[in-house]
Order: sequence, then structure tokens, then C-alpha cells
Amino acid sequence: MDILLVEDDDLVARTIIESWPVPGDNIRLISNYKQCLRTIHSAEIDFFDGAIIDVNLPDGNGLEILRTVRRHSDIPLILISGSGSPESRATALDAGADDYVMKPFSVRELQARLTRAVTKSESIRPEVLPCELAIGSVRCDLTRRTLLFHGKTLPLTELEARLLSGLSRNPGRTCSKSQLSKHACFREYDPRDKTLEVYIARVRRKVEQLDPKSVEYIQTVRGVGYRLVPPTEGADMSNAPQPRNPR
Repeated sequence: MDILLVEDDDLVARTIIESWPVPGDNIRLISNYKQCLRTIHSAEIDFFDGAIIDVNLPDGNGLEILRTVRRHSDIPLILISGSGSPESRATALDAGADDYVMKPFSVRELQARLTRAVTKSESIRPEVLPCELAIGSVRCDLTRRTLLFHGKTLPLTELEARLLSGLSRNPGRTCSKSQLSKHACFREYDPRDKTLEVYIARVRRKVEQLDPKSVEYIQTVRGVGYRLVPPTEGADMSNAPQPRNPR
């Protein structure tokens, strides 16, 4: 693979390059935001199979680089950082990052994550989502990625739409966190990473803004995962697992 590495810390950069486990891979190092932007705005960005970008750069922010890349290219991209909350990691994934790796990390793991992202990018095809689904009285248009209720609408992000799509595949049945993480985030579920919980909370807040009663149809099954209750079960909600809000 040809890999773009944006990292200002010389020690970290040398460690990644010298410890990279695939000798045939070519890693191009850029150490600052300005130089990276020149590469992104040229046709050169399409030369790379994937990118690894540090979030904290001396003259800019890796998240802004991510957003700029996504306006020009869909190459697999992993952000790395020495700090970050579940919310900030969720924001990065929502902006188009394929993964988010915290420092310190194993270079072998970083290589495996990037290779997986590249493989998925090469093999995955756009999923045909169902046009609509119901969350209680709130209608969800997955094509337009919107929630609708009595003339009011709220937008959904792509990841939120994938999450609701995963829940809708098994109406009334529990979807495990592992299952939803693979479907919505394209990666294995890690109990230490609260991205999935953050996104469930985001979706619930949006549904609740439109209709407080409908949020009860997105339920947490403690210790397992989540379920989307079909509207036809609304009369029998007393027998369903009680909602637990992760907020």
C-alpha cells in the first residue's frame, strides 16, 4: 500500500515507519497542516491507498484535515490522538473517519486497522436501505436521512441512519452491541469505546425532540444491546424490557 502519514511528533513518526510490519508498504510522511492541505487539494491525494492523521498538529487540526479530505476523496482514513472523549471520537467517525486510534498504540494493530479499512473500501458496496421505518409515531426516512413528525423534521447523520437501519432489520428483537457496531461503525465492538452508546443517545434525543413518547420504542436491553419496538407492539409496551437511557 501507499500510505499518507500526517504526524508532527518525530519520535512517533519514526516508530510507525520503522516498525511498520509490511516491508512492501510505502509511507509518505507530512509533518504539518499546511503541507498536508497542499497534497489534499491536488490530485496527489488519490495516489494513496489510505491515510493516518494525527488529530493535534502544531499549525492545525486533524479533524479539519479529515473534513477537507472527505470533500475531495473517499480514501480510508484513520485518526490517531493522545487524547479524546467518546463524544470527540464519535464526531470524528461522523465526519468520515474509518477508525480512531488512541496513543500509545501498537504499530501492528494500527497496520491491521488500516488494512481492514482499505479492504472494506475495496469490497463494500453501497447498501440499499429501506426507504422508511417507524419509531413509535416518528417516521424515519433513511434515504433522505431525516426524522419526521407532524410536519417537523430533524436530520440524521449517515452513521445514525445505519444504526437505525441495523435496528430495523430485527424489529422487536434485541440487536447486540457487537452486531450494531459492525453494521453502523464497520468495526468490532470494544466495551471501552462508548461510541455506540453516544450515538444511541443522540438518536434518542432527536426522537424525543419530535415526540417524547416515541423515544420509548428505542430500548436498551441491559448487558446485551438495543431493540426497536414495532409500533404494533405499542399496546403491549408494559411487557417489553424497560427503556434505559445511557445519557
